[in-house]
Amino acid sequence: MKKRFFSTLALMLTAAVAAGLFAGCSSSGSGDKQVVNILSANYEDQIALQLDYLREIYPDAEINITYMSSGKLAAKIQAEGADSEADILLSLSSGYANQLKDGGYLRSFTPKSTYKAEYTDPDNVIIPNGVWSGAILVNTQELEKLGLPEPTSYEDLLNPIYKGHIVMSNPNTSSTGYFFLHGILGLYGEEKGWEYFDKLSENIFLFGESGSTPSSMVASGEAAIGLGIDYEGLLLQSEGKPVKVLFASEGAPYDYDTVLLVNKKEEPSQLVLDVLDTITSAEGNAVFNNYNLSVIEGGENRGEYPENFKLLDMTDIADPDLKAERAQKWSERYE
Repeated sequence: MKKRFFSTLALMLTAAVAAGLFAGCSSSGSGDKQVVNILSANYEDQIALQLDYLREIYPDAEINITYMSSGKLAAKIQAEGADSEADILLSLSSGYANQLKDGGYLRSFTPKSTYKAEYTDPDNVIIPNGVWSGAILVNTQELEKLGLPEPTSYEDLLNPIYKGHIVMSNPNTSSTGYFFLHGILGLYGEEKGWEYFDKLSENIFLFGESGSTPSSMVASGEAAIGLGIDYEGLLLQSEGKPVKVLFASEGAPYDYDTVLLVNKKEEPSQLVLDVLDTITSAEGNAVFNNYNLSVIEGGENRGEYPENFKLLDMTDIADPDLKAERAQKWSERYE
């Protein structure tokens, strides 16, 4: 879904490719028309709705929202630094956001909304937007055809009856895969956690490259079970697909995406600050958060969650050294 690490060469190439994205645009505007440039890792159909929302509120401004995958977006900002034409970044995961914060690529911004403490950055640099959590997605028709029960826990997935019927994203190519790895290693501890994945790998027929691989394969019936994302599964359910979203009894891994103000040479215009106020308002968050768990105090969750729903401890999810160490172990064991 989202990659976190980039080589110097990759940064340079990405910056060169992306340099023309905002050609002719600047936040100071052309003539009397002010411009706000936004880079977003959100889905493009959602971007269209969000752009309409902002343009209706600011009809006299030129507001641009350009899609880039998370890795390319973060790489572009790292390569361009204070010379970037982007004013605001949307939908980067907490890992990418912390990477940019540590590099000095972001400014602080104090939103007017009150955010839940577990997602709040005391420096007001990383503003949370929405939470996604991991789920066990199943194709109900395939399970029935195969005569398999619904798994309700991570331990259930080790049952030999599921051998060859489970798909998971590769933690070395997908943030979705990594946050399952991180969450389960945190649940069992490093040693027992790796022993768990040794056993689980025997039942998995594919470690997909993309974070959306499990949900798409479960929806199509290519896999009976997938370790995927809650909002993708709930969306498929709403579309009438034979997909059911199950949350492991031990807890769900999770991460959150962000709203970020780019640290440019010039101070942000009042329009940029106003747009940030709009995006981070309760009303704006309902438009820009296309996930299911709200990060705002008093906000409403979009999906239905079981009474026993709980989250795993995801401490250090953004630690790049820990991720690199685990990536090497994963490669040695399963690739």
